[in-house]
Amino acid sequence: MFAFFGMESALQVSGEVRDAARAVPRAIALAVTGVAVLYIAVQLVAQGILGSALAAPETGKAPLAAAAVQFAGPTGSTLILIAMIVSTFGFMTATMLATPRTLFAFAVDGYLPQSLATVHGTHHTPHVAIAIQGAIVCAIAITGTYVKLAIVADVAVLLVYLACCLAVVRLRRLDVGGGAADKPFVMPGGRVVPWLAAALIVALLARATAQAWLLTGGVMAAASLAFLAQRRGRV
Repeated sequence: MFAFFGMESALQVSGEVRDAARAVPRAIALAVTGVAVLYIAVQLVAQGILGSALAAPETGKAPLAAAAVQFAGPTGSTLILIAMIVSTFGFMTATMLATPRTLFAFAVDGYLPQSLATVHGTHHTPHVAIAIQGAIVCAIAITGTYVKLAIVADVAVLLVYLACCLAVVRLRRLDVGGGAADKPFVMPGGRVVPWLAAALIVALLARATAQAWLLTGGVMAAASLAFLAQRRGRV
């Protein structure tokens, strides 16, 4: 699932995209389709090269490196390592682009300190939010808790995706954006796909660990209390 996490990043920067109502949905659909095709191709190649050895414990730790060694020797393993570094760098740069915009939006709406809503005078970027995001990521990386957090965060991300699927159903019924001069992108099969996706997400959530649920529940409780406190302060 982690391979598909982050596709919503296109929405986080949509305020800085031209014709976002049409461009962003197409970008997400293209990205998800591309990732699916890539992963299926990688699986087929690895299975074809390693065969039953793909299920061996020693191979399971680094299957792509093991497959690369079979047809390219040590050079293949090195290339896989370089590709992994490039991929990690790409993921981190995408995170640094998208996530600060979320912090910025919360601050603009009054749910986070107003300093996070500051925009750079020259570059017009939320530079304070970017700096805070960078500091948080560095702290997580230094403490070595990234992998554990990524696994536990599955529940939180899946809950967000589930909410989005249900929201799509509601928004289509309300015909949101239907009266706009530039009609936004309407996904084919939009009456069926959200329900299928919601069912798949529920199935995945049913397999989550108790630790993941407890941590997610604690974060949601803390966020809810902070939201209520902030709302009371604005009344």
